[in-house]
Amino acid sequence: MPVRRNYSNIYQDGKTRIQNNTPVNNFNPQGVTKAFLDILGLELERVNDNLEYIYNSIDPTRAVGRDLDRIGFLVGQQRKGSQRAADFSETNFFFYIDRKMSWTINQLINEFYSSSEISSLSSNGYITLNGNGTVSYLTIPKGTVVANSNQSVSYTTVNALNLIGNADAYTAITAVGAGPGYNVESNNLITHSLFQIPELRKIARYIKCTNNFPIQNGTYAQTDEEFRYTISTAKAALPSNELAIRRTALSIPGIRDILFEKNKYGAGTVHIIVDGISPLVSTGLISIVQQAVQNNASYGDIIFVDSPEYLGVELNFSIRVEPTSTDPLTIRNQARNAIISYINFLPIGGEIVWNRLVSQVLDIPDIIDFIPNYFKYGNYDAINKINKEQIILNFINQRSRYNEKWYTDTGLITCCIA
Repeated sequence: MPVRRNYSNIYQDGKTRIQNNTPVNNFNPQGVTKAFLDILGLELERVNDNLEYIYNSIDPTRAVGRDLDRIGFLVGQQRKGSQRAADFSETNFFFYIDRKMSWTINQLINEFYSSSEISSLSSNGYITLNGNGTVSYLTIPKGTVVANSNQSVSYTTVNALNLIGNADAYTAITAVGAGPGYNVESNNLITHSLFQIPELRKIARYIKCTNNFPIQNGTYAQTDEEFRYTISTAKAALPSNELAIRRTALSIPGIRDILFEKNKYGAGTVHIIVDGISPLVSTGLISIVQQAVQNNASYGDIIFVDSPEYLGVELNFSIRVEPTSTDPLTIRNQARNAIISYINFLPIGGEIVWNRLVSQVLDIPDIIDFIPNYFKYGNYDAINKINKEQIILNFINQRSRYNEKWYTDTGLITCCIA
């Protein structure tokens, strides 16, 4: 880039040249020579500013804002805007009747409403009756607000849904705002706004909701630095189908990495295993990756996208704390959370290094000993939250296979104070 010159540089240089090459030496503030130098300095400074702007606007390493967007347009790239967290599958978020009741929707309605109230519910479209007068299903309206326990993160239902019998009723949901602040982990969306519907207040507390999987696709708009990286890698991805697929998949919010397998299911097939930012990958996120990658794959390639096979880790251990510790229960929770974070952050095909696992606990202040009681894993069922075919392990390093991922949560890790 040319060296930029400002008013002071230009003025001093002009003054020196005049003094050295002419008999003029009157540079007082009211003098004509000073006025000409001022005009020259200011105008040339403006020219330098314009040149600097033009140079920066066409340099991908310096351009910002709309100038960088124009450079992206030249290579077929568009800056990604902010995005609302959402899950449009019908396998993640659902409503259900409180499991403790063991009731059908017909029993629930008849328990709390009179005949005239049931007729009113039917007239207002909240329930549908069979020919014999029993309740066929309860309709939960489109736009019902669901939220986490403290109401700090809210979503709305995309469609109306029907609670039939005692079956779960799934629906798509979308966050009320954009950005990663609306991303949630599994089982976070556990409150709803049915209490605000006068006709349903009597039964609202018996209708529960939750999300089986994390929802992690809320993002801010791409920053200049992020978009600059997208532009710089655009051309590199063109010659290679694998690079194009990897780049497309990793650009989707909520994806940490992918495992790429060529010809897994025969010639012309590509198998992708998705590693999410959250340890459990929802079917909604899988569908988004499938669609995006298929649109960018080579002609004729058939894309298969899956989540890893989850290995649920169960660990029961005790800790000894300093006698002077004032809050051993908090320390116990910290120890359990440290184990969960360590295991869930391991990549697909990762290895649990026993000494590192233990050090996660011993590094917590006031913990002086770690005593393992049992250590086992099973094939984790993410829907039903259970471990199947459990295997007891020794207290040594454990490596998963290339397509497996370790997973655990508070229901699988038990910590006691010795």
